[in-house]
Amino acid sequence: MKGWRRNRRDDPDRGGKVRFDRRILKFLKHIKTWQLLIILLLFIMLAAIFLRLNNLGMVDRREALIEADKTGEIVEVQEAAKNLQNFVSRHMNTSTGRVALQTLYSAAFDKIVEANKMPEVEGGDYQGAMTKCRQMYPRGGQNWANCVADAVGVSEWVVPDEPFPSPDAYYIDYVSPRWSFDLAGVSVLVCFILVAAIVLRLILIIILKIILKFKYRTT
Repeated sequence: MKGWRRNRRDDPDRGGKVRFDRRILKFLKHIKTWQLLIILLLFIMLAAIFLRLNNLGMVDRREALIEADKTGEIVEVQEAAKNLQNFVSRHMNTSTGRVALQTLYSAAFDKIVEANKMPEVEGGDYQGAMTKCRQMYPRGGQNWANCVADAVGVSEWVVPDEPFPSPDAYYIDYVSPRWSFDLAGVSVLVCFILVAAIVLRLILIIILKIILKFKYRTT
């Protein structure tokens, strides 16, 4: 150990290395942790605001899709769905959840049922029975057909050969990316960088203090 210490003391570059480490340590101490924490807090607030704005933008477009579905016009629904999808794919915190296209589903369901309804049944009675039984059996099937038959007073009705539309096909569910290159995404990224900078600063200060205390000691 004495030989190692003597060799370190005899190193011509030793003084320069010590001064370099001390300059780094001094520079790091000039950057105050409380200053970084204040900046971090500001960017956390900005990130929260921008994430909320992203979500509100999604909600507006989701409501537009629901209103378009109420018109029953497939073109309007497709346009609103495309607009919603484009927004969600480019902004974080905008997942839609399951959005039901109830009007389009009902229209497709009614089309199949109307084409296979019993001719001897009055239209009003049939529509009422169909609506009532759809609430009980939303996926259709033979149970739904039996319910309609009982409601209109016929002995039996075989479910149509053409399959009923699947409710799952009339749901829209878009998932947002984990990170997006927008104001919200940049703010979140800056927050992570600031946290990393605070942690790294503390680690470097500890390491440099250890180096200056033990590696370049003179005794």
